[in-house]
Amino acid sequence: MSTLQPSKQNKKKKRVKGVIDRITAGIVVVVIRHPDDPEAMKEIYVPREKFKNRDLHEGDYVSVDIEEN
Repeated sequence: MSTLQPSKQNKKKKRVKGVIDRITAGIVVVVIRHPDDPEAMKEIYVPREKFKNRDLHEGDYVSVDIEEN
């Protein structure tokens, strides 16, 4: 029996560049340009464990994976 729900493996991911806005309670808030409106900004919430560099500070440039629709 198969289901028609998309799995996480089928979703396409795109790596985008952003800036760390703040770090609170183990969550890093990264600000990126909105994919649909280049003049708007969007916040992405990423667990701190997902970053290879553990020495993160506000204002650092990072790259994050986002899911494309």
